[in-house]
Amino acid sequence: MNKKIFDHLPIPCLSTDNTFQILESNEVAKQVFGRYIESDGFSGALKTITRLIVSGLSDFFSWVESEGAFEKSIILDIQCANDVQKFSLSHSSFEIDGRTALVFTFSSITHRVDSDFQIDLYRNVFERSNQSVYISDADGKILFANPRFTHFFGLSLLKVKGKKDNVLYHENDQKTHFSALNRLVYEVDQVEERMLCVTAFEGQEPIVCSVNIVIIHDKESYTFLHFIEDITSQVSAEETMKSIAFKDPLTGIQNRHSFNLKFNDLFIEAQRLGEQLSLFFIDLDKFKYINDEYGHEYGDALLIHVAERLKSSCKRSDFVARLGGDEFVLLIQADQPKSNLELIARRILFELSKPFSLKELNYKCTCSIGIAQYPDDAMSQSDLLHAADSAMYLAKKSGRNDFSFYNSEVQKELSFNSKRIKEIEIAIENNDIKLYFQPVHDMVTGDVLSFEALARYEDKAGELHLPSYFLPFIEEDPLIYTLAINQIKEIKRYIKVLKHHAVQLPISINLSSYQIKSDTIIEELEYIAKTAPDVSRLIKIEVTETMLFEESSVATKNLNKLTDLGYSLVLDDFGTGHSSIYSLKKIRFEAVKIDKIFIDEIHKPVNKKGSDRNFLNAIIAMIKNLDTRIICEGVESQEQVNYLLQRGCRVGQGFYYSEAIPRKNVLKYLSAK
Repeated sequence: MNKKIFDHLPIPCLSTDNTFQILESNEVAKQVFGRYIESDGFSGALKTITRLIVSGLSDFFSWVESEGAFEKSIILDIQCANDVQKFSLSHSSFEIDGRTALVFTFSSITHRVDSDFQIDLYRNVFERSNQSVYISDADGKILFANPRFTHFFGLSLLKVKGKKDNVLYHENDQKTHFSALNRLVYEVDQVEERMLCVTAFEGQEPIVCSVNIVIIHDKESYTFLHFIEDITSQVSAEETMKSIAFKDPLTGIQNRHSFNLKFNDLFIEAQRLGEQLSLFFIDLDKFKYINDEYGHEYGDALLIHVAERLKSSCKRSDFVARLGGDEFVLLIQADQPKSNLELIARRILFELSKPFSLKELNYKCTCSIGIAQYPDDAMSQSDLLHAADSAMYLAKKSGRNDFSFYNSEVQKELSFNSKRIKEIEIAIENNDIKLYFQPVHDMVTGDVLSFEALARYEDKAGELHLPSYFLPFIEEDPLIYTLAINQIKEIKRYIKVLKHHAVQLPISINLSSYQIKSDTIIEELEYIAKTAPDVSRLIKIEVTETMLFEESSVATKNLNKLTDLGYSLVLDDFGTGHSSIYSLKKIRFEAVKIDKIFIDEIHKPVNKKGSDRNFLNAIIAMIKNLDTRIICEGVESQEQVNYLLQRGCRVGQGFYYSEAIPRKNVLKYLSAK
């Protein structure tokens, strides 16, 4: 071999003597093998080629000595400067100055082995993959497919090879697939789409699949590698999660979260198209009654039936949802004249007014509906919500079981009410609603027999407000319960203060129908009766006659429970309601108060037809027959006192004796009497 050629060969070359000691090495060999072929600098001893052979030394000797070795090569693990690599060794023999020299050439095959390994690996992955995999050419013709593909689609490779792959996809998704391939050619290297795949199995529905496509660029063309995975169970799980997230678990219709998203989408669309969007707020009338009277099981059953009737009353394109509690909403797209919306509202009212079969109970329910439209009534989503809510408030105010369109004047009233409720909430938090005490007198002796606790609110300006200023606004608000609890606790503390001053007079507190039905309030009174019975026997509970007319089993049960706990009950405003003798007998009242409007009749002259004095006399006689104590409210003159005493009424309260006085003046008032 020419020395020049030897030095410039692009592969490692070593020349050795017949004992395999290295004589020369080219530049490539020096770079590849480094110190392993350098001579010992100290002794000058030459290194042997055999030191490079990591394994297979005996194979090396056999190869060199074998017949025809020059025509063969051997693959060995060779020590390089930094690592061990596989090389294919070839050798030839030369005579130089009567000596035999061997020339060894080294061809690295490490990368070729790695490449072969990767090819085998990819082949295994391709053939054993759990995904259906196929390769198609630039025209969409199937070139190759793995076993999973044939199993999944029910098609053999022979049957599909050379055919267009669009047959694998549902007709609705073939455009999606074509678009994905175009994107791969011109924009990206990989895409993933969710598509319906069609199998060859008879009767099988299209399968939801995730199709991942990779483009493989060749020199002049390209192929597509498709990975298809059945995600039916995943989609089913997603649908279940979506159902949980967007559907009301009780009624099965859309929930508040779903409504918020839909409302946002439809509102934006209405703005874009310049169309109307109609919003109905539907609120069941006195829904709390069924929960209080029969239990939440019946209330839930009613809500389920209401949701069903609402859906059946609307078109499929309309959107119905439950916001929570007994509140429902309806969204209607496109332009609708008010006459059409009125027909829809009347149909809903009619459907919901039909009796509901709730187990053994045949229950009648009504609702109030508020209607508002974009853009006529509001220009934003929040304003449209407020407008529909305001309209619903007007429907309730007009007597319930009715509908109302948005009215800006009503909105002003609603805003006023909202501000007043906020004012009351702050007043309760700051303890600005205080108890004043009006004495109840023995009209014969003038002695104070008890006090009635009456709420008064002093605002920031120092003006004192009667209950009519605040109670009507919180009548159906949780604040009504907070206020009652605060007042009960204050009365408990004040009775203890009076006892410290040797005064043991009963104090009555007025509780509304809502408050009497409250478990929290009853529990508070029960706690006082058990922990401080000497205090509870001095607390009287006043309820109005109107509450008896409601015939609430919950109220009746709670009132009887209070008498069992030792509380005295007083029926207030008697004669103004519709209670019967039977109603009075159902509950053990310690006293009955005759309302002021009948006491006022005493001052009126008797005409030919007589006056309502006759009615007053009849009321007095009826109460006496029940053997119940009578308290006359609104006594303002000596004439009234005399008239009432003549008819056996001995107890009275009113401005004739005193108006309600603040707590700080009670002891002074008592000492003066």
